[in-house]
Amino acid sequence: MERIFDYKKVPEEKKVKLVALRLRKYASLWWTNLCNKRIRERKPRIQTWGRMKAKLKARFLPPSYIQDNYSHLHNLVQGDISVDEYTREFENC
Repeated sequence: MERIFDYKKVPEEKKVKLVALRLRKYASLWWTNLCNKRIRERKPRIQTWGRMKAKLKARFLPPSYIQDNYSHLHNLVQGDISVDEYTREFENC
């Protein structure tokens, strides 16, 4: 998302709304419910991309995500595959 924001020069005040529009299925439902819950609890709206990103990560990434990927990276073996195939495997982690 940051690369898209940078490329399109998206102003900070539009980032949350833009990402919210792109959410689909369960993620969209979850975001709507989170926003409604914050209103009911009289909490301020989430207005920054950094805060929204933190909420999304907390909800949708497993706690072990970084450690799992770090471990996967250090256990990669090139073996008989080409450098291009190895690079694709690494990027798909």
